Amino acid sequence: MDLDLFKNYALQREELLARIAQSLQLDESRKERMESAYRSVSTVIDSDQGFFKDIDVDVYPQGSVASGTTTKPLTGSEFDLDIVVHIKSVYSKYTPNQIYNELIKVLEIDDRYKDKIVKKKRCVRLKYANDFHMDIMPGCIKLVVGDNNIKVPDRELKNWVDSNPKGFVDWFLSKAKTLNKLSLLEEYRRYLVNLKAEVQDLPNDDFYKKTPLQRAVQLIKRYRDIYFEKDDTYATTSIVLTTLMGQFYAGENTIYYTLENIVTKITSGYQSALMSGTRFKVFNPTNPNEDFTDKWTDKHYENFYSFIMDFHKRWDSIKNSFETGGNDYIRLFGEGVYKQSLQEQVTKMSKYSSDPISKANNLIITGKAYTDSKGNINTDSGYRNDTHRNFGE
Repeated sequence: MDLDLFKNYALQREELLARIAQSLQLDESRKERMESAYRSVSTVIDSDQGFFKDIDVDVYPQGSVASGTTTKPLTGSEFDLDIVVHIKSVYSKYTPNQIYNELIKVLEIDDRYKDKIVKKKRCVRLKYANDFHMDIMPGCIKLVVGDNNIKVPDRELKNWVDSNPKGFVDWFLSKAKTLNKLSLLEEYRRYLVNLKAEVQDLPNDDFYKKTPLQRAVQLIKRYRDIYFEKDDTYATTSIVLTTLMGQFYAGENTIYYTLENIVTKITSGYQSALMSGTRFKVFNPTNPNEDFTDKWTDKHYENFYSFIMDFHKRWDSIKNSFETGGNDYIRLFGEGVYKQSLQEQVTKMSKYSSDPISKANNLIITGKAYTDSKGNINTDSGYRNDTHRNFGE
């Protein structure tokens, strides 16, 4: 395989998709604020002198933060941090309302939280205005300590429901590691190292170590946000998308084919369910009693299928070239994200390519290009070219 990035569209596409996904991750400032808020809540519960005083409690994150699939929200939207208050005491000792109300009580007596509390069906939400919100889900062990399956109070049902957030994350991460062979990006990284690429010019380790499955989840979640931006009433939840991605993952070593093959399988499974007259259901793979689609109406199913089909159509269009798929890159991920990622790719990676067009584009983008009397672009003599800020249009 030719590992010259700009002579191999499949490799260029893969590096670009990873670059887009990387740009969608939470910035360091927001991550620090969220981690600080999470530690503070944990400390409040640990220091409680009431209900939680003599109970062993484990507080940990769940969802996208734990699975490494965070996706920056669109402008004007809040990111949600999901955490679990895992009470290591058998649920049968308590009523569902008791556990939920005791958590509320602990938070209400703290001045930092009393005005931030929103009561949800299975969690307590703390709203940090125009930034993020933290959903705190309490749960008790079912039978024995060490079992990740828990019982969670449901305020609407006034009963316990099953969950296994820690087991789910462990399952997803184990699936993400089941690559059939070295990922294409890791192969490219080793190629660059062999070229003695300057370390400071290469993306950080996280860029290469993040698996194709994790990146694929980030990207499909991004399009979910764009697709349902005007009305998210029936938007497909992240847990459903993450579960389906993990279940249908077959060890593909690229982001592109991970999504291509998984979405094809989702479509086939959905159509098979329709033909057999059954509901397309999505269960927690680590706790089959937890149905992630238990509240779905016909509208949820209709919107889910139209979203998946639209994604698949646009995804297929980026298969062969930027010329045929440029507009769909923008539709899938947003114009700013796509153009910025493409520009960064050309600027940083063209120095490792022998492709003259990519080198010329890099010089123009960085404002170091001159055109001589024969029309050749160089760095030394001729007419100075204006910096080009809109590469990718």
